[in-house]
Amino acid sequence: MTSFSGSGAAARAGGASPALKAEPEQGLKSAPDPLAWSQKEARAAAAEKRAEAKAKGYEGEACGECGNFTLVRNGTCMKCDTCGSTTGCS
Repeated sequence: MTSFSGSGAAARAGGASPALKAEPEQGLKSAPDPLAWSQKEARAAAAEKRAEAKAKGYEGEACGECGNFTLVRNGTCMKCDTCGSTTGCS
């Protein structure tokens, strides 16, 4: 017959079993902040898109028909590159 030296939480707290032996805590390495580089990268990407839109001639106004921001100067009027509508000029 097997006898136990203790029972319940008192036996576990005393470290009676090697399986319950407390492991030494190892220092956790902090992960690099993903926002630190992604915000900088996002700003660069947005600036690149703005430069590309200016190069295509987009003015930054929304089209009254389709709502896209693809209006380009067409003489004295504006024409939408997406749907082809104009701002009222012919």
